[in-house]
Amino acid sequence: MSDFLTTFASSMAAGALAGCAVDLTLFPLDAIKTRLQYASKTKLKLSNIYSGLSWAMAASMPCAATFWTSYCSMKWVLEEFSVFENPTFMHFTAASFGSLCASLVRNPFEVIKQQMQMGQHTSAFAAPSSIIKTQGIWGLYAGVLSLVYREIPFDTIQMLLYEYLKGTDYGGSELDLYRHLINGAFSGAVAAYVTTPIDVAKTRLMTDKGKGVYVHFLPTIKKIYQAEGIRTLWSGWQVRVLFTTVGGMIFFGTFEAARKGILSLKE
Repeated sequence: MSDFLTTFASSMAAGALAGCAVDLTLFPLDAIKTRLQYASKTKLKLSNIYSGLSWAMAASMPCAATFWTSYCSMKWVLEEFSVFENPTFMHFTAASFGSLCASLVRNPFEVIKQQMQMGQHTSAFAAPSSIIKTQGIWGLYAGVLSLVYREIPFDTIQMLLYEYLKGTDYGGSELDLYRHLINGAFSGAVAAYVTTPIDVAKTRLMTDKGKGVYVHFLPTIKKIYQAEGIRTLWSGWQVRVLFTTVGGMIFFGTFEAARKGILSLKE
């Protein structure tokens, strides 16, 4: 039980630091991506590029901590009870579980952040009450299924690639920080490109603000494809891949370094 608690606590602390480091560093790229996806045929606006940063930062620590805690805890349980002999299935299950838990925590923050990025609210502090007033509490969960649909494929692809390249569960030895940075960058880039259409649909759903233009995930994908073409479904992929490549380096590098440091304190 002590091993589980150590895994839980170290993952929570290191995950929180990793998420905070990514969002603080790369928020401008995320804002540009959102604006490209929201209206692909209009001129990109670069003003107020840090609008919504407060909500992104508020979400960083709990969301990343939730993912890493859920992922590492589930992985520990699966390893401890030998549920899967094949590590690929173990990583897939743990990543899916971690992604689902983190998505439920992230969605309200994501809705507010993206609406702030689009200039739909004048104040970050007034945004939640404005959304609840016009759409009810469920307005904060607009696009939640699209977020889950995006996060589970993204996280499973990213974690499967990262864990395979990391190699410790596949008979390899522990890597140095430099290799973690490279592996994190590559796995993040691949996962980001593959899941961009899902991300575009999520952006449209979360910034609809109850207008009814975009309501459900699959009809949104279909509507974008029919009205704007298949290229629009990959709107902002360059920025998204750049964000996740650099973000993957920061995310995994910070997590691995922080967790190693935290565990060394216990020894």
